[in-house]
Amino acid sequence: MVHKPRNSLLTAGVNKYSRSQVVAKRVLYKRKPAGAVAVCPPAANKTVEVKGAKNGGSRVIAAAKAPRFYAAEDVALPKKNRKHAGVAKLRSTIVPGTVLILLAGRYRGKRVVFLKQLESGLLLVSGPFKVNGVPLKRVNQAYVIATSTKVELDASK
Repeated sequence: MVHKPRNSLLTAGVNKYSRSQVVAKRVLYKRKPAGAVAVCPPAANKTVEVKGAKNGGSRVIAAAKAPRFYAAEDVALPKKNRKHAGVAKLRSTIVPGTVLILLAGRYRGKRVVFLKQLESGLLLVSGPFKVNGVPLKRVNQAYVIATSTKVELDASK
C-alpha cells in the first residue's frame, strides 16, 4: 500500500495545512497507546579475560567507555529554519512579448520587451539594444509596469 501524505503542497515550500492543523488531523488523542515492548537493557558491565598467571584471570569493566571530554556549559543549537524561497508567480499581465516600463536602475523610464521568466523568478528583458540601448537584463517584476502593448516575438531572432 502506497503512503499518501496528509498535507499536500500548494507550491514549492508552502503546505496546504499548517503544522497545528496536521496535528489535529492525526487525532492522536483518540488512539490507544500501543503496549510497551519489553526490551532488555544492555549490560552495564562486561567480563574480560586477562592473561597472565598472577592477574586474577578476569576483570569486570564498563560496557561503554565514558566520554573523555565534557562541555563546561550547554551549547545552544541553532533553531531549524523551515523557510524556503520559492519562485515568484508571474503577473498575469506579463506574457512574452509584453512591453514593460522599467521603474528603477540605470534604465528607469525605458520601455523594454519581456522575453521569459528565468528559473530564479527574475524577468529576462531586452530593449532591444539596437533600438533603445537597453541590453539583455534580468529584472525583478516588482520594478516593472506592464503595458497593454505586445510585440510579436520571432523565434528565429
